[in-house]
Amino acid sequence: MGPGGSRRPRNSQHATASTPSASSCKEQQKDVEHEFDIIAYKTTFWRTFFFYALSFGTCGIFRLFLHWFPKRLIQFRGKRCSVENADLVLVVDNHNRYDICNVYYRNKSGTDHTVVANTDGNLAELDELRWFKYRKLQYTWIDGEWSTPSRAYSHVTPENLASSAPTTGLKADDVALRRTYFGPNVMPVKLSPFYELVYKEVLSPFYIFQAISVTVWYIDDYVWYAALIIVMSLYSVIMTLRQTRSQQRRLQSMVVEHDEVQVIRENGRVLTLDSSEIVPGDVLVIPPQGCMMYCDAVLLNGTCIVNESMLTGESIPITKSAISDDGHEKIFSIDKHGKNIIFNGTKVLQTKYYKGQNVKALVIRTAYSTTKGQLIRAIMYPKPADFKFFRELMKFIGVLAIVAFFGFMYTSFILFYRGSSIGKIIIRALDLVTIVVPPALPAVMGIGIFYAQRRLRQKSIYCISPTTINTCGAIDVVCFDKTGTLTEDGLDFYALRVVNDAKIGDNIVQIAANDSCQNVVRAIATCHTLSKINNELHGDPLDVIMFEQTGYSLEEDDSESHESIESIQPILIRPPKDSSLPDCQIVKQFTFSSGLQRQSVIVTEEDSMKAYCKGSPEMIMSLCRPETVPENFHDIVEEYSQHGYRLIAVAEKELVVGSEVQKTPRQSIECDLTLIGLVALENRLKPVTTEVIQKLNEANIRSVMVTGDNLLTALSVARECGIIVPNKSAYLIEHENGVVDRRGRTVLTIREKEDHHTERQPKIVDLTKMTNKDCQFAISGSTFSVVTHEYPDLLDQLVLVCNVFARMAPEQKQLLVEHLQDVGQTVAMCGDGANDCAALKAAHAGISLSEAEASIAAPFTSKVADIRCVITLISEGRAALVTSYSAFLCMAGYSLTQFISILLLYWIATSYSQMQFLFIDIAIVTNLAFLSSKTRAHKELASTPPPTSILSTASMVSLFGQLAIGGMAQVAVFCLITMQSWFIPFMPTHHDNDEDRKSLQGTAIFYVSLFHYIVLYFVFAAGPPYRASIASNKAFLISMIGVTVTCIAIVVFYVTPIQYFLGCLQMPQEFRFIILAVATVTAVISIIYDRCVDWISERLREKIRQRRKGA
Repeated sequence: MGPGGSRRPRNSQHATASTPSASSCKEQQKDVEHEFDIIAYKTTFWRTFFFYALSFGTCGIFRLFLHWFPKRLIQFRGKRCSVENADLVLVVDNHNRYDICNVYYRNKSGTDHTVVANTDGNLAELDELRWFKYRKLQYTWIDGEWSTPSRAYSHVTPENLASSAPTTGLKADDVALRRTYFGPNVMPVKLSPFYELVYKEVLSPFYIFQAISVTVWYIDDYVWYAALIIVMSLYSVIMTLRQTRSQQRRLQSMVVEHDEVQVIRENGRVLTLDSSEIVPGDVLVIPPQGCMMYCDAVLLNGTCIVNESMLTGESIPITKSAISDDGHEKIFSIDKHGKNIIFNGTKVLQTKYYKGQNVKALVIRTAYSTTKGQLIRAIMYPKPADFKFFRELMKFIGVLAIVAFFGFMYTSFILFYRGSSIGKIIIRALDLVTIVVPPALPAVMGIGIFYAQRRLRQKSIYCISPTTINTCGAIDVVCFDKTGTLTEDGLDFYALRVVNDAKIGDNIVQIAANDSCQNVVRAIATCHTLSKINNELHGDPLDVIMFEQTGYSLEEDDSESHESIESIQPILIRPPKDSSLPDCQIVKQFTFSSGLQRQSVIVTEEDSMKAYCKGSPEMIMSLCRPETVPENFHDIVEEYSQHGYRLIAVAEKELVVGSEVQKTPRQSIECDLTLIGLVALENRLKPVTTEVIQKLNEANIRSVMVTGDNLLTALSVARECGIIVPNKSAYLIEHENGVVDRRGRTVLTIREKEDHHTERQPKIVDLTKMTNKDCQFAISGSTFSVVTHEYPDLLDQLVLVCNVFARMAPEQKQLLVEHLQDVGQTVAMCGDGANDCAALKAAHAGISLSEAEASIAAPFTSKVADIRCVITLISEGRAALVTSYSAFLCMAGYSLTQFISILLLYWIATSYSQMQFLFIDIAIVTNLAFLSSKTRAHKELASTPPPTSILSTASMVSLFGQLAIGGMAQVAVFCLITMQSWFIPFMPTHHDNDEDRKSLQGTAIFYVSLFHYIVLYFVFAAGPPYRASIASNKAFLISMIGVTVTCIAIVVFYVTPIQYFLGCLQMPQEFRFIILAVATVTAVISIIYDRCVDWISERLREKIRQRRKGA
C-alpha cells in the first residue's frame, strides 16, 4: 500500500481507506489514526419518500433522532450497494465516529476530464470518475480502492522521481488537467457561519433535554430556575462558539493562503505565479535569499537551509540536500527522505546552488495533502476524548434515566389514582424526570476544567484540548525525551581521543593547539551541515559546539576551481591562522539520518580527496575495516557511556581525485572506513529534573526515558536523575545478531549493568528476571524492534518493566506510547517537539516544551522549557478530575434526594412550591456547586492516584448510603408530623398554584432536606490530598457558612413574609427544634458514614496494591 492509497477491499461495497500521517508516512505501514471504513449506499425513491414523510409527520422528531445516529440515517435512506452504483458513503473512523458523504461522479466526455494521478506521478484517464470529500480531502475510486491525491509519487524510486521532473516545465494543458484532480493549492479554513455553529451545538441531546426541561418548567410556572438554566445554557453555547471561532481564527492565522512563487513552465521559462496555481509535477525555483514554502517539494539540486519551527517547534535551521539514489531506500517515502523534502509551512533561509544554475524543487503535494495540511486537519478533527470517567458518567446518566422512567410511571399512577387531571399528571411526571436527571449536570461538571485551564494559563501552560485536563489526573506513566527535556539543549565538549593503527590515545582537551590530533580535528571541522547566515553559524547544536572547538572558520567558496567535479557551491573550511595546514572544501554532504545514525562529507584539499564520516560508535565501528578498530574500543565506549557522556566516533576514507563525487551513491562512500577518533561530550541535567523525577517517584508515577541517544549514556542519565532508582538492580536487554533459538527467533540476553561494575558482566539467556519487581531494565531501539517482531508475547511485560528506551526512532517512540496505552496505562509524553511529534500526538496527554503559546504537536504547550510543567499538569489534572468526581456525586445526591422528597409529596398529591424549588436549586445547589469548583490543586502530589471510576463500589456505596440516610430522615419527619395533635392533613384541589401546594408534610420535608444538601457538599467536596483544603477556598467556605446559618434561621424562626414567600406553613416551635435535631443527627451520621467508607476503601485499595506488588 502506498502512502496515499488504501487497502484493496474484498468487495466494492465495503472498502477501507487510510490517509498517511503527514510526518510519519511509511512504506507498507498504515496510519491507524486516519484509517477508516467506507461503506457504499444507494438511495431509493420509496426510502426517501418515507424518510421525508416521517420527518415532517413527527415535526422533526424522527429526523432529530436520525441526526444523533447517522448510521441509522443512512441505513434508512439507502441500501448497501457496490461503489459503482453508490450516491452516498458511510465513513466510520477508528474511533467509531460516523459521517455521511455524497458521492459525485462524471463520465469521460469531450469537455469533462476524468484524470487521476498514478503512483509514479503521471496522469491517467478513467472511463468514469467517482469521488467524495471527507475532512478536507478528496477520495477517488481508482483501481478498486479509495485514494487521495497523496497517491501521486507514492510508489516511485528516488532516481525515477528526480528524473520525472520536466526540464522545461509543465505545459498549460497538463497543468489544467492536473488541477482538475489535485485542485487549487489553497487550504481554506473558513469561519463557519454563526447559524451553523449554533445549529450543531443546540441539536446535541444535552441541549434538547434542557429545552424540554425548560418548557416543562415554564408550563409549571417555575420561571426563575428555567431562566437560570437558559442563562447557563446560553453562556455555555456562547463560550463554546467563542472557543470554536477562536480556534478557527488561530488556524486561519497559521494558514497563509498564498504568495508569489517562481515556477518553470512551458519552454523552460521561469514565471512568477501565485502559489495557489501550482500543482504536483511543477518545478519550483528556490531563490538564493530564501522564501516561504506553500507545498511539499523534493529538492532536485543544490542544498537549502530551512527553518521548520512551524511544524516541529525546533527553531534550529536544517540543511536539505538534493534527492539521490543512496542505495538504502528503494522506494521514495516522506519519512525516509525527509532530508530531501522542503515541507509546506517551512521557511527557506538560504540556498547553495550550482554555478550558473537555480536551485530547483519538484512539487509532490499541495493543499491539505501536505505535511502542514495534515497537521491542520489533525487540529480540525481531533481524536475524541476517550476517558473512563466520561464513559461511566454516561452509563450512570442512563441509570438515572431508568430511575426517571419508573418515577414517571409511579407519578402517573398515583396522581391518576388521586383524581388529578391528565395535563397535571403529564407535567408532574415530566417534572420528576427533570429532577432525576438534572439539566445543569454537564455545566457543573465542566466548571472544574474551566478553572484548571485558567490556572494553567497563569503558569504559562497552554491547552488546546480542555477535555484532556481531566485525563491528566489519571496519569500513571510519563515518558520523557532526554536531550532538551531532561538535559540541557547544549552539550559541553569534554575530550577527544585519537585512534591510530588500531590503538587509542589519551584524552585531549585542547584540540585546536594539539598537533597530534589534527587529522581528527579536520574531520570534525568538515563533517557537518553547518551554514553561515548573517555571519552567524547555524545548524545542529552538537555540530556547532564541536566546530567551535577546532578553531576553524567557515566560508562560502566563490572560486571557479571546482566546476570540473560538478560541485554545488563548495563550503570553504579554513584552519586557524597559525596553522600550516591548507584550506579544504566540502564538495558533497550526506546529511545526518536518525535511521542510519551517521552523516558523511566529501572533502578536497590541494591534490587529495577524502570522505569523513561521524556518528554513533556502534554504527561507525560496523562500517570500519576491523583491523583499524582497537580491541578495547567497545569497553572504552561503555566506560564513557555509563558515566553519561555522549560519544561521537569519527572515521575517514581516501578517495580518487577527479571522480564524479556528485553521482557517487552513499553506500559506496560509507564502507571500508578507517577509524581515526572518538569525541566525548557532556550533557548536563536541567536544574529541576532530579527534583521533578523524585516527586513523580514519590507519587508512584512511573518515569520512562525515551531517547535517540546511546543506551549506556541514557542509562547513566537515568541513574543521575532518579528514573533508575539505586535500590534496584539495572539490566540491559540485548539481542545476539545472527544467533537464533530453536524457533528461529533472534536470541535475547540480559546483562547486569551496575554503576560500580568496571568489568563486563556475563550475559544470560534466562528472561524470567523480567518478572522480578526488584529489577529495572534498559533496551535499545534495535532490540526493541526484535522484541516487537519476534517476541510479541513479551511486549506487554517489557513496556511495564523497562524504564530506559535508547536509540529509539520517532515511529518507535509512538509505538511504545501506544502499547503502554494498550496495557491499560494512562500515558503522558513530554518532549521538545522535534522528533517527538508522533509520540506527543499518540499520548493521552502530550506536553511540548516550546516558547510558542500553542503547539500543533500536542494538546499542552509549556513556555517554561523544563519538566516542572509535568508536576503542575498532573496536580491540576487531579484537582479537575476530583472536582468533576465531586460535582457528579453532589449533583447525583441532590437530584436523587429531591426525587425522594417529591415521591413522598406526590403520595399526597402535592409538591414543593416554586420558591422552595428555587431556594434549593439556586441558593444552595448551584451556588455551592460553582464555588466548590474553585478550590485549587494541592501543592504536593499524593502517593495514590484519585479515583477514575464513578461507578466504583466505594463511590456507589458512599452515594447510596448518603441517599439512604437522607431519605430515612425525610420519611421520619413525613411520618412524625402526622402523629402530632395539631396536624392537619393536606386536601388536594383541582388547582395547581403555589397556594394549593402548601402542606405541613411538604414544609417538614423541605426543612430537613435543606441541611442534607449542604451536608452532601461538605462530604463530597473533596480537599486533600488532591485539592487544597476547603478553608483555602474562602468564597466556598463563607458561602457554606452563610447558607447553613440561613437554613437554621428559616427552620427555627417563623418570619411570616419569608415563610409565605417560600410557601411554608406555620408549625409549633417545639417541632421546629425536633426537625433541626433530626437534621443535625442526620448530618453527623452522614459525616461519620463517609469517613468510615473512606477508611475501609483506602484499606482495601492498599491491600490490593500490596497483593499486586507481591504478584
